[in-house]
Amino acid sequence: MPTPIRPKKANGKEQNVYWIRKKVPQRYRTVVGKTEVWRSLRTTNRRTANQRIAVASAELESEWARLAREAKRNSKDSPAKARLTHQDMYALRRELHIKIRDAHIAEPGTALSALRWLALAAEPFDGDDEEYLDRDAREILAQESGVTPTDAEVEKFKPLLLEARKGGYGDIFRASKGKYGENPDLKDLPQRTKPKVDFLEAFELYCNQDRIKGHLEGPTAKRWKPVIKGFINWIGHGDLARVTPHDAVRWRDFKLRQGIAPKAVRDVWLAAPRAVATHMFNALKLETNPFAGIKVEGVKAWKEDDERGFDPDQALTLLSATVAIPSRLTSIEMKAARRWVPWICAYTGARVNEITSLLPSDVQQILGHWCFVLRPEVTKSKRPRCVPVHKHLIAQGFLKYLEERRRIGKPLFYDPARARGGKNANPQWQKVAERLGEWVHKSLKVTDVQPNHGWRHLWREIVRGTRMKPELCDYMCGHEGKSGTGARYGKRKVSVLAKEMALFPLFKVPALSRPPAPLKRVRRTRAQMASDDAAQMTRRPARAVS
Repeated sequence: MPTPIRPKKANGKEQNVYWIRKKVPQRYRTVVGKTEVWRSLRTTNRRTANQRIAVASAELESEWARLAREAKRNSKDSPAKARLTHQDMYALRRELHIKIRDAHIAEPGTALSALRWLALAAEPFDGDDEEYLDRDAREILAQESGVTPTDAEVEKFKPLLLEARKGGYGDIFRASKGKYGENPDLKDLPQRTKPKVDFLEAFELYCNQDRIKGHLEGPTAKRWKPVIKGFINWIGHGDLARVTPHDAVRWRDFKLRQGIAPKAVRDVWLAAPRAVATHMFNALKLETNPFAGIKVEGVKAWKEDDERGFDPDQALTLLSATVAIPSRLTSIEMKAARRWVPWICAYTGARVNEITSLLPSDVQQILGHWCFVLRPEVTKSKRPRCVPVHKHLIAQGFLKYLEERRRIGKPLFYDPARARGGKNANPQWQKVAERLGEWVHKSLKVTDVQPNHGWRHLWREIVRGTRMKPELCDYMCGHEGKSGTGARYGKRKVSVLAKEMALFPLFKVPALSRPPAPLKRVRRTRAQMASDDAAQMTRRPARAVS
């Protein structure tokens, strides 16, 4: 973490205002254009500067990452266009033949229409239409290659365009007589040397959108890239433009036959290619979305016996463990995370990453009420959120710990100085959340519930037994409410939110009133370690691509 500094003036004296001086990582220097960046913290107070420098450092990192993404996206959107090869032109003839045929073959029309198709098959252009043929050939070549075609390329493609139209109209005429057999000419025509819409490139374009968390290094890309590669291996090519709705249905049925749960097929194996195809369709790079409208039957939106939330006994066990004496080898930040994060999640229903990423400046006193002000970059909806601090947290001394971290200018539950140079998609606060989950699973033996997310389910279960307003509960825990358009009108005043939070009952934990339990370190046997490792593997979602 950089240290606030006061630059020197021309006369050698220090300025009054504190600044941040941050070195630009090697991977960003090309897009930033500098080796280091200076930015004013806009304060003359050392304490305030220590509070602001963590936020300023994170903002600079975010800005550099955005510049790098934009540069990569521009290079993807404007690649060096290659001219169509000899094989590509014949492949284009095949595509045009099929496009003309499929437009009318289902309903070729009356006998009069059949004569028209026959005439077009014999002579798609009159002798006086040479100008139109030249114009059409130029437009098609420019659209398919992305560059202006040469006169030689146009002359070479014009007879192929004629043959494509003759073949397509001929197929329609034969269909009017009830003959739907495959045209033998199509069997000899090749596929393109390069996919028309490369599936993996389309996936990268999709992930590089600002709304996708972590972009190519984020959780969406990590989870969906094996799915896209698996689909490409299964279908035998990587051209998204060649995929049909029939292929999408066969892919769905193939994954179901493998024994994959219908919900996983819907939310992962179909969702990934559908999202990429939708993005390319909206960008006008795909004529149709072959995955649109393909559903998976037998998927329940919600189960009555959902057991992902903690039961009262599990909640009591976890909250009691937070006040136990941890190992001396545990870092200060991890001790604090074990002490406070479960309690904060239990009283706010917030996602664990929203809490482990907290900075001292994110806990503010607004109109006399202490609140967690969650930044948009850490919330799932990308919108800021204000959640009052429950009075029981204040009574336990949370504000005292907050003041300690504010004084040294470090985040609440991690130390940037301990960073090991990981990727932006795997920030420190995310690793803190993962280690908390491992602590719950391994040390406390709670294995049938998601170790961090279980608090959200318990929070919603508890508020249903109170007089708290559903609309405000949706807002405080970060759920997209379905209370209608009116629920989005107007601001949620802090005083109103604090009044609602006061209705949330206290967790009664006897361990809070007793001396901390001494650390009891029990060494596991080899059999126990093997059993725990096997249990951990079964909890991990299946990520192997068949």
